[in-house]
Amino acid sequence: MEFHEKYSHVGYSYVGLPNGWVPIVEHAICEIEKEMWPRWLPMPVCRLVHWLATGDSVVRIKYWWAYRLRERLTRGQIIMDIKEKYATLRIYGSFGGNINDIIRRAEKECNQTCQDCGSNTEVEKVNLGWVYNLCATCTTKASNNLK
Repeated sequence: MEFHEKYSHVGYSYVGLPNGWVPIVEHAICEIEKEMWPRWLPMPVCRLVHWLATGDSVVRIKYWWAYRLRERLTRGQIIMDIKEKYATLRIYGSFGGNINDIIRRAEKECNQTCQDCGSNTEVEKVNLGWVYNLCATCTTKASNNLK
């Protein structure tokens, strides 16, 4: 199952998340879902409630009764978008408290991780027409591909 399908019950995720950051974001999403959904509710039920509420759409409500149930169970918390922008992880949505702390930790960890290979050594922001967060090896590869 793809990343964006596996965690759709938490909200909506960007399919183009950099490969090097996927493990970091997956760990953060697992922590977020523990905070967002009641622990007594099995994850398959969470996914079903979310799908019945939204149809996995950002802009529409499928069934109002399911939407109100989802709002009550999650206390109105939802992730609207997960993406990379200017070589930093961005997670947008409606949440607060502990979830904000989880997101800040993931953003900080991604700033220290190569977005291509996941390495933590010699990582820096590189402007190659687009801003990337790359290690020295991936910077060399990307520079050679531009020539």
